[in-house]
Amino acid sequence: MSEASARISVNGWEDDPEPAVRISQPVPDLAHRPLAFAFSGPNPQPDAYAQGTAGFRFWAAASALRRGADFWAPLINPVNHWQPGDTLRVILDKGEDLNAFYDRNALNFFHGPGANGELVFSGESPDVACHEMGHAILDSIKPELWDGLQEAAAFHEGFADVSAILSALQLPSLRAAILTDTGGHLYRSSRLSRLAEQLGSAIRAQEPDAVDPDCLRNVVNSFTYQDPVELPHSAPASQVSSEPHSFSRIVSGAIFEALAGILLASSPNPNAPTADDLARVSVEMGHILVQAIVAAPAAPNFYAQVASQMVRVSETTNANYPSVLRGVFVRRGILSLDAASNLQALAALPAPAAAPTQSLLALPGARYGLALPLLVQAPAQPHHFAITSGAPSGNPIQPRNATEAARAFVDDLFRNGHIDDQGLVAPTARLTHSRRRLRTHRLKAEAAGIRLERLLFDCGICQCCR
Repeated sequence: MSEASARISVNGWEDDPEPAVRISQPVPDLAHRPLAFAFSGPNPQPDAYAQGTAGFRFWAAASALRRGADFWAPLINPVNHWQPGDTLRVILDKGEDLNAFYDRNALNFFHGPGANGELVFSGESPDVACHEMGHAILDSIKPELWDGLQEAAAFHEGFADVSAILSALQLPSLRAAILTDTGGHLYRSSRLSRLAEQLGSAIRAQEPDAVDPDCLRNVVNSFTYQDPVELPHSAPASQVSSEPHSFSRIVSGAIFEALAGILLASSPNPNAPTADDLARVSVEMGHILVQAIVAAPAAPNFYAQVASQMVRVSETTNANYPSVLRGVFVRRGILSLDAASNLQALAALPAPAAAPTQSLLALPGARYGLALPLLVQAPAQPHHFAITSGAPSGNPIQPRNATEAARAFVDDLFRNGHIDDQGLVAPTARLTHSRRRLRTHRLKAEAAGIRLERLLFDCGICQCCR
């Protein structure tokens, strides 16, 4: 970066265009490594552009992404690159849609009609930008989740929402404002917990019950764990379904609640935590999360596996943290009482022998109108110890086997219209959806069968503007 650029400030948003809290920031160095970015198309010169201009949108996105990448980079060390390489492409306006996605090639953003007739640019929102970047971060440290099933796919979404929150907390002005707004009680609905308010408003104008009433997703929620195989494949935003964005709210809500708990548990004055306290615990939570994700086996009950590892990792961070995490995860049902009470004993059991991290499952193709078996790549890492989630009754929920989890996941993809069948589904079995859907997966013919391939992770409820 030149000395001239270093003296210039650029404008952007603290968290989302709908609260519309504008800030001035130093020019971000997009080429900074690790985790560099490269925006497609000509980049506007650094300047304090007016709101509503292409220059403002560019630097709002660039500043948010740089802030998020600089937060995660030291925490994911020794991983020092994206899945695509040293530099991640950013396409700031790929076309018309109320969405954004990460596809292992780039972060892709769109524009679409807002609630009041204005254009909404998803990449202008730091919430949306750092959510998509969160998918890329998780893909770098746990690439086997790319082919994950129900809980792994939902965890990807939950982690991405947490990425937006932790990235936002790196702004001193936002930390101070949130502590004032919540009276120091972080686990209250605020513009920190309410993610992508502007995009949520735009989607709600077209489909009122598709998103939360005040945002895209609010991590202050009361959702508790249920076996995703037993849940409906879709539901209004007021309920939880097995759809990944819906089911993600269980784990993102739990992590945000745990963040609030460790803030109070570690602040010198729990009645008045400071902005510095909040900065510290945001980094600690990021560290705990990353270490737990790396250690957790990519099993069908991935929520419980990560939660148990978060408790274990937190023991070396602060002696007060494990009980806070156990309390949140048990209340949410992510850990059963049996598992939470016996984590130390279970962790002491011998680790399983080394095994392949992926398996290729063959599901009956006729179920989906296919002439050959459907081949599904599924994580197959062995459990280090028997961890269970908790049912509403308090009883442990035994994890599904990989075939059951794969069948339920694929059923949801077909029913929700998220598979590009490439003409491989028999015409008499093809499902046509009234609203055009974003295809997250596609089918590919091979000698042994028809393979299911993931194409991307998107930011939320796709409207696919027509």
